[in-house]
Amino acid sequence: MENNEQNKKKIDKSRPLVEILNLTKEYKNKVALDKVNLTINPGDRIGIIGANGSGKSTLSEIIGGIRKPTSGEIIRQEHLVNGLQFQESRYRAGISVMDMIKYYLHTFNISMKEDELLELLKTYQLLGIENKFIQTLSGGQQQRLNILLAVIHDPDLIILDEVSTGLDIEVRSEIFEFFRKNIIDKNKTMILVTHNMSEVEEFCEKYIYIHNGIIKEAGNVKDIVKKYGSVHNFTWKMFDKNKKADLKKQYEEIKKENAEIKKTKKKNKWIHKAKMPEKSRPWGFYVICVSLFYKVLV
Repeated sequence: MENNEQNKKKIDKSRPLVEILNLTKEYKNKVALDKVNLTINPGDRIGIIGANGSGKSTLSEIIGGIRKPTSGEIIRQEHLVNGLQFQESRYRAGISVMDMIKYYLHTFNISMKEDELLELLKTYQLLGIENKFIQTLSGGQQQRLNILLAVIHDPDLIILDEVSTGLDIEVRSEIFEFFRKNIIDKNKTMILVTHNMSEVEEFCEKYIYIHNGIIKEAGNVKDIVKKYGSVHNFTWKMFDKNKKADLKKQYEEIKKENAEIKKTKKKNKWIHKAKMPEKSRPWGFYVICVSLFYKVLV
C-alpha cells in the first residue's frame, strides 16, 4: 500500500497536531463538555475513559471535525489527515463495500495492489461480502468496515470509538494485531474511546478521565497501573468517587431548594387572620331565621 507522501511531509512533528482551548459543547438542556483543555502531540496514544454520557464521544467527534463546539477554540495543523471510526457511521443506500474502499483509495490517492486488498479484506473478515450493499451488512460487518476505512489511508490521527463493539474474539484479535503493526509500531497518533479498560492498557500511553463534561484526571497509563494495579481498578475508584460527589451535590441542591421554599412560606405568613367565635353566627343567619318565623305567623 503506497500512500501520497506529501501530506506526511507537511505535518510538523515538533508541534501539537491538535490543541483544544476552553472548549464547551452545549445541547438544549445539557452541557456535554465544560471548558475542556487538551493537547494532542504527534505519537500520542490517548485513551478517553468515563461513564456513559460523560462527554467522551462528543469530544472525539469534535477532535475529528464532525461536530462543532459551542464555544472555545480547536487548533489543528493545516494538513492534518484524520481517520475516523464511529459506532453511528452512516452510508448512503446503494453503496457496496468495494465502492466505499475504492472511494477512499481515490480520495487519498492511495495505490493498492489486488493481493494487498485481499489481505485487508481477509484481516477484517470482509472477504466474500465486498460486493454487498453496506446497508445489508450486519452490525459487526459494518463495524469491521468502519475500522478498515479509518486506517486504510494511513492517517496522521486515528480516532476509534468503541472499536471492539460487535467483534467476536477471533476478529478482535486479528484486527488488534493489525493495529499493533500499523499504529503502535509506526508510532501513530491515536484517540481511543472505550469501556474496555484492557484496551487502554494494551494500546494507550496516556489517558484522560471525563466526568460530566469535565476532564477530572489526565496522565500516563503506566502511573495509574502502578498505583491502582490496573486501569479497571482506577476507573471504578473514579466512578465511585464521582458518583458520591454527584449524590452529595444533588442532596445539597435539594436541601437548598427546600430551604428556599420554607423561606418563601415565612414571607407569606398571615399578619392577622380574623376568627369567628365558635358559638357566634353570621348576621345573615339571623336575618334568615326572622324571615322564616314571620312567614309561619302569616
